[in-house]
Amino acid sequence: MKSFKYKFLMKNINLKSLIILIFLINFSIIGNVSSEEFWSNKDDGPKNKNQAIKLLEGKQLDIIEGLWFTEGLGTIVIFKEEDIFKMYIVSGPTDFNGTWEATILKRGNQYDFLSRVWYSQSGGGYTFSTQTGVLEVTGNYFITKYDSLSDEGVDMDSKFVRVWPKDYYTNNDNSQSSNTSNEVAADEKSEKFYDLPWYNLEDSKNHWVEIPNSNSEVNILENEIYLIGYDNINKFTNLLFEDEANDNDLLIIDNESFDYSIYVNYIDDGYVSIKDWESVDSDDLLEEMKKTSKDDVIDLHWVFKPKISDKNFVTYSYKVTWENNNESLETTVLSLGRRGYNEISLITKIDDNFNAKEIEDFATNFAETVTFKDGYRYADYKSGDKTAAVGIGSLVAGTLGVKALAKAGVLAKILAFAGKFWWIIAAPLVAFFAFLKNKKEPNIPSQSQQHEEVKVKKPVKRRKAKSKKID
Repeated sequence: MKSFKYKFLMKNINLKSLIILIFLINFSIIGNVSSEEFWSNKDDGPKNKNQAIKLLEGKQLDIIEGLWFTEGLGTIVIFKEEDIFKMYIVSGPTDFNGTWEATILKRGNQYDFLSRVWYSQSGGGYTFSTQTGVLEVTGNYFITKYDSLSDEGVDMDSKFVRVWPKDYYTNNDNSQSSNTSNEVAADEKSEKFYDLPWYNLEDSKNHWVEIPNSNSEVNILENEIYLIGYDNINKFTNLLFEDEANDNDLLIIDNESFDYSIYVNYIDDGYVSIKDWESVDSDDLLEEMKKTSKDDVIDLHWVFKPKISDKNFVTYSYKVTWENNNESLETTVLSLGRRGYNEISLITKIDDNFNAKEIEDFATNFAETVTFKDGYRYADYKSGDKTAAVGIGSLVAGTLGVKALAKAGVLAKILAFAGKFWWIIAAPLVAFFAFLKNKKEPNIPSQSQQHEEVKVKKPVKRRKAKSKKID
């Protein structure tokens, strides 16, 4: 015989067909949601209190929104998404933490809900059906009122006590005040942003610019603006994130759709040998990255593994999954020259239409526009030139914050390098420019939003520039 898993939203449907039909039609028309999209078995939601609160904090909340607790089910979160409210199990004794359990529709002062009921099976697994009802809400608790008993005669009505925010009304008062302050701060930052010494902001054109101290150039597209020199880039990072910049010589920003930013830093460590390229083991590198990543990084995956081009540059990209279930990309180009190399970070935003091939093309196309001058190209190396202390294999390991592949005798150098650039994961540069899509009224993300707002409509593209003519 089937057994009930818990006493809450879950009981088998035995309602009149007309009631459910009307309810689903309401959801389909008002919420713009199909009748199949009111709950899900996919555990893609928050699985602890902090993750759940991030969906709510800083916002004006409806009285039904918040973190709630009930015996038997545990902690749940309710938040608004477009025209509907979604309920997720956050944590508790069930097998469904992180799953979407119910959809709630507000009609005047009434809250109707459509939820799933699930039964554990004697052979393992579960079966699912659907149930409707209403929620009766006060400030600090709500009660579920179901349209019928379960088919086993169990009364499923339950009381939920508010966990966060403790005081719903005070939270909304504070949020309103905070939002006004944030709007003023955003306007001020916008003005200061455009006061920075940007090149190509006025009379924009496609042209070449020298990467400071590198004897190399890079193509700037008409839609891109850029800053030159550490001091100016440092002003930029202090303005937006109140943090010091890494050593970078050039910052390029997509000034059209604000979908990417590119950081270029020239390192004059000498000629980097590529003889140890075969020592690069992508799987080992990834495992070491996972071991040394920050606590708020849940997972790492290669978008494309390290590759070396016959034009003497290395490219790789990896995807970071954060504890809030958002994702970002970190893409690197190492462009090799006779006396050093350009270390390039391409920071892009991603969405559900993410295309790994387009990201790889984006990195390759940019790398091919980085051109060392005559006499300073990688092929211009001569015996007796200064050589780097590490080969390309160890250099790649170092840029990833990996120490396992560092050779004896240069471990200290690799670790220093790794510590320097692993900051890219600690403070990803993904959401810099969403606020600039409307230039007159930008919405600059706060420090806590840096790796949260990463959704865009299209994958990033950077058209390939014309090849530079070599004299």
